[in-house]
Amino acid sequence: MDTRNLSILIVYCFLSTCFIAVSFAQKPADLMSNCNQWKITYPNGSEVKTLCTEPSNEYFYVNNTGNAIVFRAPVRSDNGTTPNSSYIRSELRERETDGSKDIYWTTEGKHMVYVKQAITHLPINKSHLVATQIHGNKDDGIDDSMVLRLEDFHLFLSFNGGKLREDLTIKTNYILGTKHEVIFVVEDGKHYCYYSEDDNLLAAYNSGNADAYLVKDGENDFVMDLNYDENIDVSNLKSGLYIFSSSSGLGTVNKRVLKK
Repeated sequence: MDTRNLSILIVYCFLSTCFIAVSFAQKPADLMSNCNQWKITYPNGSEVKTLCTEPSNEYFYVNNTGNAIVFRAPVRSDNGTTPNSSYIRSELRERETDGSKDIYWTTEGKHMVYVKQAITHLPINKSHLVATQIHGNKDDGIDDSMVLRLEDFHLFLSFNGGKLREDLTIKTNYILGTKHEVIFVVEDGKHYCYYSEDDNLLAAYNSGNADAYLVKDGENDFVMDLNYDENIDVSNLKSGLYIFSSSSGLGTVNKRVLKK
């Protein structure tokens, strides 16, 4: 089983009972149990692979109370983008555990990411953003295979822009600033999503009692059944802020806070 966690505020040991509390962080890595396993892309297009020593900056910083990481993406004329994208991001991308290189995986076995977060701002001109995603190979039609997306008040799962299956609504009345937990699980092709606003999801998942938090599609407890074979071995986990705005929306500021 391949279980990964982006743990913010409390360093959780997944599938066990131990944890380490962080009282007041000085830099984002202080709130991450596995800072080597992630790199970040900033809205100016730069990429940093050494998060363990990365200080707080205007795009990626610790909040005033020292208990949360803020991802910020101001829309400016000097923004930069990544290849195959027209939009900006302040976003983490999964790497090998030791940080030696980017990680890629198929849907064989089990993969999991957990995030506790709040979306606090949306872009002005186009009020859409992605908060958490499983990312694949655009050339093979597995670009953003499953993402958590907010458009105005509509919070939903999107599957490569509707190319893999239709969108699946989580809620239609999301209020900016609402703290929530999300777990994505991919196990032998089956994609699962858990969502909670009561702060009990992680404990329920670790104890094997999280079924009540599953986002379901009819009778199925999974939301998509899709295998990425050896020819599409390019899936990875991303978490952060990816917005659907460019320099035409100057002055727009968006934040996503991962917090207790």
